[in-house]
Amino acid sequence: MSKNEKDVLRETPWRTTVNWNNPFESLEELKDDCENYEPLGELLPGDVHFPKVNILLLGRVGSGKSSVFNTINSCFRGKIFNVARSGSTKHSLTTKFTKYPILSGRSTLRLPLKFRICDTRGLEVNHLMSKENMRYILEGNIPDRYPLDPCGNISSDMPGFKKNPGLDDKIHCVAIVQDATIVDAMQDLDPLTTKNIKDMQTVMNSLDIPQAVILTKIDSISNMTEDDPANAFRSQKVEICVAKVSEVLGINRNMVFPMMNYEAEDQLNPSIDIMSLFTLKGLLNTCDAHLFHHYDDIVERYAVTQS
Repeated sequence: MSKNEKDVLRETPWRTTVNWNNPFESLEELKDDCENYEPLGELLPGDVHFPKVNILLLGRVGSGKSSVFNTINSCFRGKIFNVARSGSTKHSLTTKFTKYPILSGRSTLRLPLKFRICDTRGLEVNHLMSKENMRYILEGNIPDRYPLDPCGNISSDMPGFKKNPGLDDKIHCVAIVQDATIVDAMQDLDPLTTKNIKDMQTVMNSLDIPQAVILTKIDSISNMTEDDPANAFRSQKVEICVAKVSEVLGINRNMVFPMMNYEAEDQLNPSIDIMSLFTLKGLLNTCDAHLFHHYDDIVERYAVTQS
C-alpha cells in the first residue's frame, strides 16, 4: 500500500475507540486501566490472583516488533525509553526470546504490571519458525532470555527448559506484527514467510491461543495519519489496509489494531500513546477471554494462602 494514492478522511470513525476531542483525559483513562489491570479481574474470588499474562509478538524482520514493545514501554515510563534493540536492518536485531516486564513511571506503581510482552527473532526466509519451536514457546517451555533461532533445534534437555510450565508461564495471546506498507504484496513479496505465519497460526489454533494483528507503519501509507495520528481511525486507506490484512490472515477486523511506533520522535505524542494503549487494552481483554477457559484450574491453583 502506497502513499501515492489519495487518502480520504471519513466524517465519522470507521471504528469506535476513545474520545479524541479530549486526548489527555482519554490517555489517562487508558493508562489507569492498563496499570490497574488484574487478569480476569473481578471474575475471580478475592483470594485468587493470577500472577500475569504473556503476550507474544510475532512477525517478519523489519515489521516493528521490538519497536512495538519500546513504544508501549515508553507510554508507561513517561518518556522515550528504548529497552529492546530495534532498527531498520536486513536481519533481525532480536536474538533472544525475552519476556519483558513493564514498570510504570508513577512513584506509587514501582512493581511490574500484570502483563509481559514477549519478543522473539523476526521471521525471514532462512530463519522461519518450526512448528515444534512455536509449540514450545506457546506452552511456556522456553526460558526467558534464551538465544532462540526460530528454526533451530530445541531439546527438552537444554539448560532452563521448563518441562512442567504453569499456566502463568504460557502465552495467552499472540499479536502478529504486520508492516502496513507491504500488506498488498505480502503473499507475493514474501510467500514463504507469509506461509510460515499461517502455519504458526495453525499451531496457535490447536492450543486455543487467540490472535490479533498490530498494523505498524500506518503513517507510511497515509499522509493524513502522518500529519495527525488521531486520524488513523478516520483514514480510508488505513481502514482498507485493516480489511486486507484481516482477510489474508483470517483474523477478525476488530482484532486488527493500527499503531504507530516511536522511531524518529524524541518526545511522547498523546495520540501515539492513545493508539498504543488502546491496542494493549484490546490484547489484555483477549488474554482474559483465553484465561476464562481455564477458570476452574485458576481458582484451584492460584489461591493466595493466608498467613
